[in-house]
Amino acid sequence: MKKDVFSESERLADITKYLRRTFELWGYKEIFLPTVEEYRESLRKGTKFAYNNSFYVIKPDLTSQILVNLKEPRRLKLFYISEVLNGGVKGKWQAGVEFIGGKDLWMQVEVLMTVITSLEALGIKEFYIDIGSLKVWENAIKGIEEFREEIFRALAKRNFEIIERLPISEEKKEELWRLFNFRGKKSDYEKLNLIVEALGDDRIFIDFGTIRPLPYYSDIIFEIYSPKLGYPLGGGGEYKFNGIDAFGFAFDLNVLSKLYSGKIEKNRKTIRGELKEVYKLAKELVNLGIPVEVKE
Repeated sequence: MKKDVFSESERLADITKYLRRTFELWGYKEIFLPTVEEYRESLRKGTKFAYNNSFYVIKPDLTSQILVNLKEPRRLKLFYISEVLNGGVKGKWQAGVEFIGGKDLWMQVEVLMTVITSLEALGIKEFYIDIGSLKVWENAIKGIEEFREEIFRALAKRNFEIIERLPISEEKKEELWRLFNFRGKKSDYEKLNLIVEALGDDRIFIDFGTIRPLPYYSDIIFEIYSPKLGYPLGGGGEYKFNGIDAFGFAFDLNVLSKLYSGKIEKNRKTIRGELKEVYKLAKELVNLGIPVEVKE
């Protein structure tokens, strides 16, 4: 059965209205990126096609698209709302932010606070955020680097059996098992402890089993979950661009729409009357920033 595009659009418009407002309150500026980019290896996802003997990508991953358009590193706080394709014609709608060129811990705490306040603005309060670290895993696999691909595949699939089958010592397997299953408020990695402490939110956990597959992440990564759904609402992480630090995330809007119960604007003023006069009054109210609905 084909989806009702109009009702789906209305729901997404309602959600993005609150997200835009929250992103702007935190100081992020919206960026509008082209639908089609000339193909480059650094562009992730998107759907490739050929035109006039050249290759292009339609609707690639937004973080990689921002970076290929950023000619030189500088401090930027951006947000976007866009569809992303992944090799086909059907895409996913995303809303996210990128903080580029800020101070390390400050960026991470601010972006995570943006996640929290964005969900709360939508009336979604039952969620949790699992934060992990790539560097912790890179340190853990020193000496067995030849099995890196299998170990990270095990993490992505949440399947420790892949590691169990590797020809490595039982002592190393035990170490990896402890990391794989670690979830708590305090760890041996001080950077994560500082982030969790600064956020001061009971819904934040350190989880070393959390991993994200995109190759540009450099250390801190996170995913957002709801107990009402079995898949992430979104996620993000830390990366570097030309030697400067950056941190960002994206919500999956289609997943968010499953949790969003809808909000009624109680301050929208309903007005009635004679045609000319009612629209004169409506114009005055709109100019004052008051939402209106004209009834015939």
